[in-house]
Amino acid sequence: MQPSDTVQPIVLLVDKEDPASHYDAVAAAAAASVSAYARRDSDGPWENWVFGRFTKTVRRAGPKAFAKLAAHAPSGTAVVGRAQAVAFEPVTYEDMPKAVRALQVSGTQLPDGGGPAPARPDAPVVVVNRDLKMSTGKAGAQAAHALLAWYLTLPDRERNAWSTRGCPVSVRSAAGTDFQALAAADGAGPLIVDAGLTEIAPNTATAFVAAG
Repeated sequence: MQPSDTVQPIVLLVDKEDPASHYDAVAAAAAASVSAYARRDSDGPWENWVFGRFTKTVRRAGPKAFAKLAAHAPSGTAVVGRAQAVAFEPVTYEDMPKAVRALQVSGTQLPDGGGPAPARPDAPVVVVNRDLKMSTGKAGAQAAHALLAWYLTLPDRERNAWSTRGCPVSVRSAAGTDFQALAAADGAGPLIVDAGLTEIAPNTATAFVAAG
């Protein structure tokens, strides 16, 4: 099977007057991405993409634009704290809806907010590599990649149970040897190694789902 040339658009709500925290936004982006896949009507738009690099583009929208897009997003709206995100099925850049394509990509950085919220007991925890100092948009894409890779390892019954609960997820960060040790632990999800197209060097480990 040939690698897909499609990309999944993920849109974060960025309210300049009341911004969500970085970690909540990263978690919302990941949840929206996988929710769109879990709720798909058919495999058609997803089949090649999910067996390729599952390339994603995380874009930001103000409240009015976000509300319009959310009304038609197959993911529904993923909410984590004050963060909100929606995601769509993979498309080529040329076929991406104009309303999504017009949104800004680079420079999406939300405030730290004092660190990640406490993990939910029923939620997988995505660990992102703190050494990389990724923007909110980049970290959201990497967390989404890690969460989908983990989701694809689950038996169907566990997939269905988790998605029925709304795809809950928590995000934390780790650096250096802590990141490496957690990634190598038995039961950890697949380690995501980035292609290096934006922000970071190629072949850099970025994120994974921690062992339960």
